[in-house]
Amino acid sequence: MLKSLSDINAQDLVLIEDLAGLFFTPKKIALMVEISATDMHVAMLNEESDIYIAFQKGRLQKEVDLRRSILKLANAGSSPAQTMSLDIFNKSKAEMLDT
Repeated sequence: MLKSLSDINAQDLVLIEDLAGLFFTPKKIALMVEISATDMHVAMLNEESDIYIAFQKGRLQKEVDLRRSILKLANAGSSPAQTMSLDIFNKSKAEMLDT
């Protein structure tokens, strides 16, 4: 039996955050949390929903971790990491101009 959105608890939100940090899609996370893909989709459209916030927090925290690792390697002289750092910088600069 699938849970409704109102049945989502703090433990489910921690699981959503963790799975999002592993780059699972919302649809796959819905399966793991035992809610319908439709309910997950609806929650992901609402930027104020607890599910959306948990998902984004997990995904963004992992992105922070990856960027730190890339910059650390770049500072240590890794040419591929330096290239990735420059790409991240340029993408970030472009995103700031779009908002």
